[in-house]
Amino acid sequence: MINRILHIGLIAVLGLLAASCTEDIVMELPEGKKIPVVEGSITDECKRHEVILSYSSELYSTDSREMISGAEVYVTGNNDTIWYYEQENRPGHYLSDSVAGVKNRRYHFEVRVEENTLYSTPLIIYADTKMSNNPSSGIDSVGLLPLRNQEGIPFVDENAAVCVCPYFQTLSNPNIVYLVELYLNGRLFKNRPSKLFNLYPMQGYAGYYFNGPEMLKNNTEIPVGVMNKSYLHEGDVIGVKLYSISEDYEYFLIGQKLAIGVNPVMGAFPAMFSNLFSNCNAIGWFNATSVLVGEGVYHEDIFQQ
Repeated sequence: MINRILHIGLIAVLGLLAASCTEDIVMELPEGKKIPVVEGSITDECKRHEVILSYSSELYSTDSREMISGAEVYVTGNNDTIWYYEQENRPGHYLSDSVAGVKNRRYHFEVRVEENTLYSTPLIIYADTKMSNNPSSGIDSVGLLPLRNQEGIPFVDENAAVCVCPYFQTLSNPNIVYLVELYLNGRLFKNRPSKLFNLYPMQGYAGYYFNGPEMLKNNTEIPVGVMNKSYLHEGDVIGVKLYSISEDYEYFLIGQKLAIGVNPVMGAFPAMFSNLFSNCNAIGWFNATSVLVGEGVYHEDIFQQ
């Protein structure tokens, strides 16, 4: 009888515990102070460069981020001034005229916002950075090779893919990191999850001719990206861009992709890497980077043994 009573009591306690697990728990999270967020760049490509200005959003916010309009945005370098103009139908998005930056040149970036929702005084944000260097010879060619198994046989099933292998003379600086972008017939190829996985450090390869004879003594060609064969057709043009960035900017990108929320950089991460100085605790990055560009033509017969 005692065992039966204990058994019934245990069932009752477990039932109460199970019921309690279904109750909603509401946590009151403190609201963080909004701060300006900057995403901007200039490269040595002749094009319109962009700066995006917004305010940080709350943790787990589903609202669209508040953009910063009416800012004065410019970059100076070697007595040249490049202005960024806000786009008429895209608040907070600022574009320069078509212009190319210069490798190894130092640039001063500055933003001034007279009327803002944070202070009664103007917001002033600035950064000083040096554009990265890159080989003057650029990418000589881009090899498109089949993804192979351990026996060296190309995959021809659902794992079939094309390895994108550039050939170029690297610089001797081992701290260079390349941010890789792949293009298919002139359009950015987006089947990779995020820029976090497109970072390619040059440690161990610096000073070599990339995918040249010295590197191939103990290896096959090394890809900087892979494209699934199902996306490709005979004669497609595959392009690659290698943006030379610093290790600090690499850490910033990693932190950015690990942040949770709709805003690229959230107020919940005040310790995130940033190269900005300001009178308002702004975060983000202004990046000056040089670019290597190359392309190759895809042919289906690369999968034939």
